[in-house]
Amino acid sequence: MATAFETRLLARSLWCAPGRRPEPHLGPRIVLVRVGMGAPLLPALPPPGVPPPVTALLGVGLCGGLAPAAVPGTVVVSTAIQDAGGGKRPCHAGWGAMAHRAAVAEGVPLLSGPIFWSPRLLLGPEEKAAAAVTGALAVDMESGPLSAFAAVRGLPFAALRVVLDGPGEALPPALADLIGPGGEVRGRRVLGLLGARPGLAVALVALAGRGRRALGVLAKVLAGVLAPPRIGT
Repeated sequence: MATAFETRLLARSLWCAPGRRPEPHLGPRIVLVRVGMGAPLLPALPPPGVPPPVTALLGVGLCGGLAPAAVPGTVVVSTAIQDAGGGKRPCHAGWGAMAHRAAVAEGVPLLSGPIFWSPRLLLGPEEKAAAAVTGALAVDMESGPLSAFAAVRGLPFAALRVVLDGPGEALPPALADLIGPGGEVRGRRVLGLLGARPGLAVALVALAGRGRRALGVLAKVLAGVLAPPRIGT
């Protein structure tokens, strides 16, 4: 996950403290790791205190919609990760099948297709339209480094994201300056901006509320994907 906001809300929804698996849990060991925006904190796996082996890597969190159907609250499961240079790395198909079953069970809208990796936030409709030309459904800032990390180590990888902002929507331009590279909120900058632009508070509060709702939807699907397999009927 990119930000502390995403990590905290998904961990709470999954009854799992960051860096630890849910207890009790009969399925595979699950570890939540915050990698920061653009994944600068991507650690050597496994993290300290977690015994090996690491068998798979799943990128989760928020994303921006690029395709018309990628409206807020839609879960997007990656079939491939692509970048502006034309590079394309396929994702593990098994994640998509599990996500589809979980989404159907929960009545959650889900799209399956390529995710575009961008090293920076795409804030406006024009930037998103340019990225949409690649055929990608959504955009995030972490899937590129995460998929490369997994490929070098021979780990299955996919991204399971939920749309925060649709293709025709613009995010507040100040957003990029309010979140640090590790995904933490820069409190002093927030206070300084709000002092100079009180109206910005309304937009940020609304965006945070939408983010909570979107991550709640993602948590439903993610819980189904990570659930231990049923034995018998």
